[in-house]
Amino acid sequence: KNIQIIIMSFLSPLLRRTSMCTMMPIMTPAYHRGSLNRLVLFSRNNMLLDQKQQITITNLQSRGMASKKHRAVLRQSKGFRGRANRCFTLAIGRLEKSWQYAYRDRKVKKRDMRRLWIERINAGVRQHGLSYSVFMNKWRKSGVFDVDRKIMADLAMNEPFSFKALVDVIKMKTSAAP
Repeated sequence: KNIQIIIMSFLSPLLRRTSMCTMMPIMTPAYHRGSLNRLVLFSRNNMLLDQKQQITITNLQSRGMASKKHRAVLRQSKGFRGRANRCFTLAIGRLEKSWQYAYRDRKVKKRDMRRLWIERINAGVRQHGLSYSVFMNKWRKSGVFDVDRKIMADLAMNEPFSFKALVDVIKMKTSAAP
């Protein structure tokens, strides 16, 4: 029997391409990492296959829409920590939580931007001897509603001379009003 195995290992390149490989016991497909860290695939009868040879597996079933949905979820969960970027079950939970964070933070972003505009306007009007609350009160009374906080903040930061002209117009309109 040992001689038969030695002969089989010697003749395996010749027998590999024929159908005479029935001498070895039939084994299930197995994967083994070789010493060179390359994947070696064993055939059903435990004969080594060339990497160029391909095993055709019959009776494959297509999952269609389910696979498409899984791929979409895993594509969206790219960059998540741990297994949440690889495992569908974990990814869907993390993805739903990320949607909650996104929904919440869209509102927080609006708050933060308004706060930033107010800080910039306050810094700009204090250079002209007013506080933010006094300036906004005069702005409302003046009726100059062509500019909003966003535009005023931009003018205060990037165009100080234009902002000074706006402050002067608002001061003039409110001082002339009865």
